[in-house]
Order: sequence, then C-alpha cells, then structure tokens
Amino acid sequence: MSIQVASIRWAAAQEALHEAVGRVTALLRSDLDPNAPAVGVWSLAEVAMHLSQAWLVVPGLARRDLSRAYEVLPSLEGIAGENFILDVWDLGGVTKLGVNSDPERNLRVIADRIEGRAAEFFAEQAGRSADEPRPWLVEGVFVPRAVLTAHLLNETLMHGQDIARAAKRPWPIDRAHAAMVFGGFIVEVMKALDPRAFVDPKRGKGVRAVYDIRLRGSDSFVFAFDDGELRVDPEPRPRIDCSLSADPLALLMVAWGRTSQWRAIARGQLVAWGRKPWLGPRLRLLIRNP
Repeated sequence: MSIQVASIRWAAAQEALHEAVGRVTALLRSDLDPNAPAVGVWSLAEVAMHLSQAWLVVPGLARRDLSRAYEVLPSLEGIAGENFILDVWDLGGVTKLGVNSDPERNLRVIADRIEGRAAEFFAEQAGRSADEPRPWLVEGVFVPRAVLTAHLLNETLMHGQDIARAAKRPWPIDRAHAAMVFGGFIVEVMKALDPRAFVDPKRGKGVRAVYDIRLRGSDSFVFAFDDGELRVDPEPRPRIDCSLSADPLALLMVAWGRTSQWRAIARGQLVAWGRKPWLGPRLRLLIRNP
C-alpha cells in the first residue's frame, strides 16, 4: 500500500472514530441504567468502564507511555517492555482485573473520561505518519500507528453496541466502518502475531485450507491455514479452496460472537463458493478469540 493511500485510509478511520466517540459519550449521558446486564457477567457500567480503559491503554501505546494505565494496574508495569501484556491470551484476565480495579460506575464521569482521552489522542496523532511503528498490546509486537486508530474504532463501535443493546437503544454501524475495523485492525493483528495465535489448536490440527475473503465494497484477504497456523495474504498467493463474499458488518458481528454465522448465511450476508464451498462455515470454527 502506498504512503498516500495509507494516509487517506487513516484519515477516514480517524473521522469514523471521532463520530463513534461522539455517539458513545452521548449515549452514556442519556440516563441509562448502569446496572443493566450487558455482556457476560458485566453490567452496562462495567462495559463502559472497560471501554474507558481501552482509551487509556491504546493511546498510551501510541505515545509509548503506559504510565497512566499502570496507575490502574501497577502489577503489570515493566513485565512486557514497551508493550502491555506477555501473551494475547492474558488479555481476558487483564481486562477483568482492570474493570475490578476502578470502582467508578457513574456513566457521565466515564463519558467525560472517554471524551477527554479521545481529544488528547486525536491531538497527538496530528502530523504523524500512518506507517510509523508503534508497540501493540503483546510483548514484542509492533504495528503501524494507523492500526491503533482502528483498534480504538473496534472497541468504541463494539462496546458502544453492547451498551446500546443493554439499554435497548439503537446503535447502527456503518458497513464502511466495519470494513475499516476488520481490515485495519483484525487482519493487521493477525499478520503481526504468531501464526498459531488465533487458530483453534484442536480444530486447526491437520487442516490445510485457503480462503479468499472478499468484503463487499471493500478489500479482500487471503487466509491460509496449514496444520494449526494461519498466514494472511501470503506470497506467493496459494491456490484458493473457498471464496467468501461477506457483508463487512455481518462478518464483524460473527467474528466477535455478537451474532451467529448461520443467521448471516441464511440472510445471504456470508456466501461461499469455489472448489470447496463446504469450507465456508468451518472458517469461524478454525479461529479462536482472545
């Protein structure tokens, strides 16, 4: 990707993130029930707290200064160098610890925190390069600066939706923004981490399958599975076994477990064809989420 194209895409992602921050902070200030059940065992307020902490950690990675995050989680200071955690599979425990470590549950206070941290983040990105390497969460992993914007867009859109669902409020997500998250964050992290990081070790064992994933109205990506390893867009390009036409929003919801792949397939949002079309529904089973 050329520097110019990367910069244009980064600018679009920042604009989308600006919009998402405005929406989620307005939602949090709209007299919601903080105790409403939301995701798993978390209440609405706990999801909001987690989102506010994402806005603490990811900007810290962008500026290469995690001192504010360590004020909440002092036990993590120094264990992963410039990064935050040792392994991607530590993420679940760390996020729970973070939410439990800050007792604030006033939604307006949390909205103010997100808004302030976002304003600071956007100011710090001005004049920077989209391709500049920045540390990501996992020890030794670096990604282009633009990936951190897409990471925050993912957190804000997905947890904004979790909060809205808990409050029975609408939360539409633009398909172009969903494509930004999938291509600019999920795919980039898959490329940066160990090839075995996101493959289910049992279901992926012995599997050799190559998918061509085509996001409608956006980019396409090759996912090549080989006996427990996943490589994205490998060169030379291998022979495709299964092509998948995907509505970007539906694919994002399936990827994060917010909807069933069978529902998306029934609605024509995920369509498989090619030499081995039966591999289509297996894709989601091959990938595990941290």
